[in-house]
Amino acid sequence: MSLKNGYLYVINTVLLFSTYEVVSKTLVGKIDPFQVNFIRFLLGGIILFLFLLYKGDLKLGRRELLAITAVGFINVVVSMSLMQLSLYMKGAQASLSAVIFSSNPIFVCVFAYFWDKEKFNRVKAAGLALGILGIVVIFYEKLNIDSMDFRSPIFALLSAIFYALYTVLGRKQAVKIGSLKMNAYSFIAGSLLLLPIMLFIKGPNVFQFDYSGTLQIIYLSVFVTGIAYLTYFKGLSIIGAGKGSMVFFIKPVLASIIAIVFLKEQPSVFLAAGTLLILISIVLVLNSEKLVRK
Repeated sequence: MSLKNGYLYVINTVLLFSTYEVVSKTLVGKIDPFQVNFIRFLLGGIILFLFLLYKGDLKLGRRELLAITAVGFINVVVSMSLMQLSLYMKGAQASLSAVIFSSNPIFVCVFAYFWDKEKFNRVKAAGLALGILGIVVIFYEKLNIDSMDFRSPIFALLSAIFYALYTVLGRKQAVKIGSLKMNAYSFIAGSLLLLPIMLFIKGPNVFQFDYSGTLQIIYLSVFVTGIAYLTYFKGLSIIGAGKGSMVFFIKPVLASIIAIVFLKEQPSVFLAAGTLLILISIVLVLNSEKLVRK
């Protein structure tokens, strides 16, 4: 597989991920945040498992199963639950949560440096700094919201940190056993680990919710969970966790535009300025090795 294909896989993921906060926001008041995670990852995992079944590739060693279960726990139970809680807080904005979550490449670079020994040169550092600055610029204006519960941005930041850890650890497993198998088993394992928490919180009403949100749940399960995660780790296995995750800096721009169109959130000069900085940062990071050699 060429690097070009790797970037195409990751870009496809970011396009789908950029709709996540906006679609999830439409479910507030209809379905519990833990229910959203449980259903979308269980359905997404089952869909991917059916592909594995078709291929006849179900074998998994005990050590691999333990590693994948841990990866599923970090992603489904911790990271994505924190993101859902972020969106359910008073005054939460889908675009702001998307901006904060998109800082995860910062933490990916840190984790990848220690776990995968990925190189970290001065050009990549400069690009990373510009990406952070771009997110801060977009983030700054959106913090001027008196009605916001500040647990929302805190939950989103914690979600980004744990998602970065999941990205690095998940990539290692995807390289070993394949993206399809890693995602199928980790999604199912993560959703099953989430079930006891849901039973504790909601009791016998764990599967009761407003079914008017069914189409959104199907979309989140099939596209944002099944297809997007599959292409994400397929791309990372080709180009590496550090570079691949940097494309996430595009996510706040796309998510903000989608929020403006569908949720009527207001555009601003901060969004435009932040977008420019983010695009420059991506160019620097993706071409860092060439620029250093020059």
